[in-house]
Amino acid sequence: MKIYDFGGDRALEQQARALEASADFKVLRRLPHLEEVWLTPIPTGGPAITLAVIDTESTGFGDADKMIELAVVKLSLTADGQLCNVQPVIGQFEDPGCPLTAEITAITGIDDAMVAGHSFDEKALASILAPVDAIVAFNAAFDAAFWRRRFPWLDKPWLCALRDMDWMAEGHVERSQAAMLVAKGHFYPAHRATVDAWALAMLMAMPARDGRTIAVHIVEAGRRTGSRIAAVHAPYFVRGELKERGYRWCPRRRVWRTDVASDQSGSEVIWLQELDHRIRPTIEKIDWHSRHID
Repeated sequence: MKIYDFGGDRALEQQARALEASADFKVLRRLPHLEEVWLTPIPTGGPAITLAVIDTESTGFGDADKMIELAVVKLSLTADGQLCNVQPVIGQFEDPGCPLTAEITAITGIDDAMVAGHSFDEKALASILAPVDAIVAFNAAFDAAFWRRRFPWLDKPWLCALRDMDWMAEGHVERSQAAMLVAKGHFYPAHRATVDAWALAMLMAMPARDGRTIAVHIVEAGRRTGSRIAAVHAPYFVRGELKERGYRWCPRRRVWRTDVASDQSGSEVIWLQELDHRIRPTIEKIDWHSRHID
């Protein structure tokens, strides 16, 4: 199922389809432009949910690093999970107050001249995000940390396209955004916030195996409440068993932890206690306001 109709060269499209008919070739297409995306009519009463799909470029990955570019794409879904509205991508720069490293410029294509003198327009950003039900990032734990530090007034729920979607069930072994879009037959130049945000919005607009958009699967998973189990005082030598079970190391809190459905928390605590008697499990209730926030 396609979500777009390219307005490009029809002869080239015929050639691409001829190549695709052979098992010897795989054809990659550019991502659709806004005017090429198919939309379901906005229902009476408005969309069921509106999302802000965002991306961030920064001076690095640490707590002391700063955002240098942000991008937002707003998209809306009907009650049955179909795409009914997409807005143009909005991008802003901010001068971090220090020279960008050569590595950051090489990765992002952003140099000192591009950010010099710029500041994020918080008033405009607040207006853009006001009607939004939730914010979506590919790796929400990374982006949410930067956005909450820079915009302390931001109180929207967060969804993670990477974590709040069962990509393995969709047949995706590679779990990078670029690899997923390649598997869907698309390419794009990554590592600019505006490009990456649009690419994620288009990935979310694509159909999952059940015919509904990937976006609605992310929303449904993200909205569920659950429990975060932390394996406090877990000995170093059990890290292999924890990783195999799905636990991830949280460097900020220096603990292994995992998220489970609320009705599975009891059995998970028992498993940890049987794994090693020194483990002191803790349970924290989570929802889409807290799941991707350390």
